[in-house]
Amino acid sequence: MSIRAITTIIVTLILVFSCTVKEDTIKIGLLEGPSAVSFMALIDKPPVIEGKKVEFIIHSEPLQIQALMMQGKLDFAVLPTVMAANLYNKGIDYKLLAVPVWGSLYLLTNNPAIQHLNQVQQEKVYLFGQGATADVLFRNYLEKNVLNHIQPDYSYSSNVELGNAFLQQKISLAVISEPMVSILMAKDTNIRIIQKIEPEDIHLKFSKSIFAQTSFLVKANLIKHYSKLVQTVSEQYKESCNITYQQPRKTAGLLVKHGFYPDTTIALQSIPRCNIRFSYAADVKETVMDYLRIFYTFEPASTGGKMPADDFIYKLPSE
Repeated sequence: MSIRAITTIIVTLILVFSCTVKEDTIKIGLLEGPSAVSFMALIDKPPVIEGKKVEFIIHSEPLQIQALMMQGKLDFAVLPTVMAANLYNKGIDYKLLAVPVWGSLYLLTNNPAIQHLNQVQQEKVYLFGQGATADVLFRNYLEKNVLNHIQPDYSYSSNVELGNAFLQQKISLAVISEPMVSILMAKDTNIRIIQKIEPEDIHLKFSKSIFAQTSFLVKANLIKHYSKLVQTVSEQYKESCNITYQQPRKTAGLLVKHGFYPDTTIALQSIPRCNIRFSYAADVKETVMDYLRIFYTFEPASTGGKMPADDFIYKLPSE
């Protein structure tokens, strides 16, 4: 056999094995907060699927998960849906399997006189992540409700910083996500929710929830080589999401056990606000696209300058 033929075989083998789950481990990247809550049953008892151990890689910031995806180090990942669309449009080949979290952003205040933003005059509302989910949805909300006098302020760089500023009474209005919302309200009874921040699309012909906030993604090569594994992981994740809202006390105990919440009371208050509901992406495709269209229309760069193509959403063969 010639050296060229041997080289061709070696290269082919490398390409084949690079498309498989490495080291008999399924790596799932997810975020602290609602994503971790939705995976709690599996985090507590990581399954072995087709002889492969499930390993959870948990970070506090979406950019940390994004970096691992860009390096091809994750088999599955959970990200904000708009960020997932952006990565897809940049050629990072992950497909959208499911939507597990349907909105966990809330407008908070510690000012007892404020019941609605219409009462506020020339006030700043603090939030972090300019151009990210909370920012775009909040600015969209202000525009649709003609609240031109309200100004977003990005002085703080994380939920934790916003929370500390609230507790120190440095700010009186902020858009914050779970679980920080429940933690703050437990620490300071003056802090309360004015309203949930929802997407608003004037093009919809009827009212419906389109807050497809979070995406469960799979590496495209995994679909090609391990389609049955992808299906099994999806089914087990769906069951974990079901346990989360069907057995909140059990889930709350696990969240405290694994250090995600300080106590079960706060965890129990937080779980409903996380709005966890597993839906296969193919079943809610129109809703996902309605949601992304808000971002594309309001700030095109957020989705990568265009709407994702149809193959962004993967339909499991059994669906």
